[in-house]
Amino acid sequence: MVLRRKMCVVVVATAILFLMIASQTISPSLFLSLSLSLATPAGQAPPASRTTPQPLGPSGHPGPSLPHRHDNIGEGARGEGPEGVGLEGEGSPHAEGSQPGGEASAGRTNDKDQSEASSKTVVTPEPPRPSGAQGRSDRMCGCTESCVSELDGSAWFKQRFDPHQQPLLHNSNKMDASALKWWLGLQRSDGQTLEEVMSKLFRVISPPSVDIRPRPSRCHSCAVVGNSGNLRQSGHGSLINTHNSVIRMNKAITAGFEQDVGNRTTHHFLYPESAVDIASGVSLVLLPFKLRDLEWLASALSTGEIKMTYMRVKDRVQADKDKVLVVNPEFFKYTHDNWTEHHGRYPSTGLLAIVFALHICDQVSVFGYGADSEGNWHHYWEENRYAGAFRKTGVHSADFETEVIHRLAKEGKIHLYPSVV
Repeated sequence: MVLRRKMCVVVVATAILFLMIASQTISPSLFLSLSLSLATPAGQAPPASRTTPQPLGPSGHPGPSLPHRHDNIGEGARGEGPEGVGLEGEGSPHAEGSQPGGEASAGRTNDKDQSEASSKTVVTPEPPRPSGAQGRSDRMCGCTESCVSELDGSAWFKQRFDPHQQPLLHNSNKMDASALKWWLGLQRSDGQTLEEVMSKLFRVISPPSVDIRPRPSRCHSCAVVGNSGNLRQSGHGSLINTHNSVIRMNKAITAGFEQDVGNRTTHHFLYPESAVDIASGVSLVLLPFKLRDLEWLASALSTGEIKMTYMRVKDRVQADKDKVLVVNPEFFKYTHDNWTEHHGRYPSTGLLAIVFALHICDQVSVFGYGADSEGNWHHYWEENRYAGAFRKTGVHSADFETEVIHRLAKEGKIHLYPSVV
């Protein structure tokens, strides 16, 4: 009789539970536990459930398994590329879905769900790392001080500096017609066209492959070293040598003057009438003031057939052909228009070298420009015989170019040695 009563209770309870499930007022797991407890003889524990509960969603009901987000992207997991920024990828310590702190099983349902979650892993890109002393991420270069090519902060500089200028001549250059006409008119040229001369030139030298664009990952410092007598007893040699690039010009010499002018050279600016042999590893940089200068360069590095321009010149020059660079003639016109503002017939070698450095360097230091302490204009390696010769040529405007250089220093775009008070 007792057994029959128990069976009736089980049947009634089961019927009630089915009705409750149909009305969604109880979960199936609760039904299972209740039915097992009813069906289990007294004194025995119910068998353990073989289902692992899912994590609850915002509403309290079981939610879907979420893919893991890799927020812990550290230096050890970063692939260092040219820009120093990378993302951790598959095969890294966190790529298998494990989390730091021993919480690898959190949010896991079963093996199938876990494998699906791993295949959908979301990798969050690392935000740009700050650069520069102010921690700005929009810096043009990696210098702790300002970068030359940054135009904010100086309306005067912004009005003159054109970041789109191409300082170097390429075999594919298409020169502006007005700039070409002005340049060809500087000095007499023969009947050949620029295209014909360039075709011959770039059969002797290679087109430039240097990357002159500023990059946030580097700070490229340049020393532009003039030939003024004010370098004598200056003691700037060690400081000049610390720069990434050291630019010299014309007949500059270093032997015997290392303490004042340094002994490193990376770029040597010249033209046919000022040509000297260039040491191995140094870039010869031609300043072509006329079409004949381009012809001379091709000849001086090959046949040696050109021995005259408007005067006798070196017919051969020693230099690494793969490091030869040519300043774009259009760059002359840009410097004449924007920087010397048509003072003088055309810019001097010294000013062209500074403007060139403004376009290829992140920081520029200028040494050896202007008169010496006694107001004389001469080269540091020679005794002064004609102190005012440069001022009297009429080809360049020394006074105006000096004003431009001092203004660049005042605007913080160059460091000038000796400093100007």
